[in-house]
Amino acid sequence: MECLQCPQSLLVFAVAPPQEAKFQEARKALIKVVNWQLNDDKHRKLEQIFDTTQFLQKICKNVRDHPSEDKYRKIRITNATFGRHVRDAPGGEEFMHAAGWRVKVVEMEKYFVFEHQPGGLEWRVLEEACAELDKLAALVDGKIKRGQGDKKAAAERMRQEVRAAIEEDKAQREVMYQPLTGPVEAQPLPPSPRSRLAAQRQQGPFGGGGGGGGGEMDME
Repeated sequence: MECLQCPQSLLVFAVAPPQEAKFQEARKALIKVVNWQLNDDKHRKLEQIFDTTQFLQKICKNVRDHPSEDKYRKIRITNATFGRHVRDAPGGEEFMHAAGWRVKVVEMEKYFVFEHQPGGLEWRVLEEACAELDKLAALVDGKIKRGQGDKKAAAERMRQEVRAAIEEDKAQREVMYQPLTGPVEAQPLPPSPRSRLAAQRQQGPFGGGGGGGGGEMDME
């Protein structure tokens, strides 16, 4: 019966999950969206992922760095720039929800709004969102730069191979068309078919001279 007389605040604390557990759960959901949806390099180019990441960085950091500025806390969903960078990007809207933004209708228009204040759980999630976006931006930017380096190296190898092929072809042409310096001896022409036939007639059918034979064959 003593527990029934416990202060109400203690009972609420016993039932409600700790704030840290809520934060860790929200953080895991956020990281999952960043790593598996925003960073979808199988269906999007790295440059597109980097573009979306930079735009989200700007949105979240404006709120974090200017908490008293209401203009940074409301984004019209139908805005063309927001649509191109976030709304139409895989994981874009999912990230907004995971970072603490909520959809709200204002004067018949849908907006993403961030109504939380510094010090609260959602504010910690927003700060974590900024940190995860920084990691993703650095990762994608590194991949882009490495890819550019690989392309430059491949282009340079191609130029070297073409240059070597041109030099080799030039050397072969010089050898092929090099003028002869010594005297050239006249070589006899091969006998024509007519002259070969005449020689065969002179030798006779048995390879001997064209004159007499060895008598008639004995028919007995």
